[in-house]
Amino acid sequence: MNGIVLPFDPSVFQLRLILWPLLFGLGAYLLLTTQPVGRPKPNLAERLRRLDVDERIRAEMARQDVRPIFTSRLLEGMLRPVLDDAGRLLRSLLGRFGLAGGQELERRLQIMRPGVEPAQFFGEKLASGLVGFSVFPLMTALGIHPFGIWPVWIWLVGFIAGFLAPDWDLDRRMAARRTLMVMELPILLDMLAIATSAGLALEQALGQVARQSQGEVAHELKRAARELALGRGSVMEVLDSMAERNAIPELAAFVGQLRAAHEQGIPLVQTLATQAEALREQKRLRIVEEGGKASIRMVLPVALFILPVLFVVLLLPAAVEVLRLGG
Repeated sequence: MNGIVLPFDPSVFQLRLILWPLLFGLGAYLLLTTQPVGRPKPNLAERLRRLDVDERIRAEMARQDVRPIFTSRLLEGMLRPVLDDAGRLLRSLLGRFGLAGGQELERRLQIMRPGVEPAQFFGEKLASGLVGFSVFPLMTALGIHPFGIWPVWIWLVGFIAGFLAPDWDLDRRMAARRTLMVMELPILLDMLAIATSAGLALEQALGQVARQSQGEVAHELKRAARELALGRGSVMEVLDSMAERNAIPELAAFVGQLRAAHEQGIPLVQTLATQAEALREQKRLRIVEEGGKASIRMVLPVALFILPVLFVVLLLPAAVEVLRLGG
């Protein structure tokens, strides 16, 4: 074209040219995977496993642990296998670049969303990204474009935002859980100190406090008490596993100091009381810090919404009076 650059017009891409091939591909996939023609035949070991009653019970219990994505059972049965397969493929592709999350993602999912595997989580991310991608073409097709036709790079931004939305939600829930656990720790430490001062051993004190408490830390203590009852390790091994599983600095510091006191023979009452006081001081400093951040965040709304109205209320009557006196 001898140096002539034609402008790219996204309006030439009609929504049906994108939607119909996607629907056709999805229908073909569902047809092939749900019919005996396209379904892979199980081997002899899989057939024998299906005949075993214990294996069928384990498979049914594992199926019940999986949390549904869709509220509709029809959509869950049709689209959930597609999302699982797509998430598994996407995770394997991202794993080659070190972006699959690894054990850290598995740990966070086990804490916040038990029953959801990383492959299923990546399937949710892909579905959320496709929803974000389809918003702007749909708005263009419906004639909703107040700033002109949405460019293609906005579509990609919508996909990226939708793809990252499950990660943001998981980070938000993890941060909220950490805040709750930090707030609950001083009270539970006081209860442990009272129980140990009454003559109970550390194992007995953990079980007693776990039964009498509610919250995130109490839930973790109940799990630790169950592991102790099942003989899965000593009390310090169980507490170390709890701290490693949650990866919260305050909880890890509590377990570390408790281990040091247990190994050195320091009275647990004094150690627990000191830790509770230190955590209360940290909580007080955090409240003061959040209050300082809140005062800074209030500057913008005050400057934009309150001060202009205040100036109008004060200066408008003065200006009217000056105009009236001037003639």
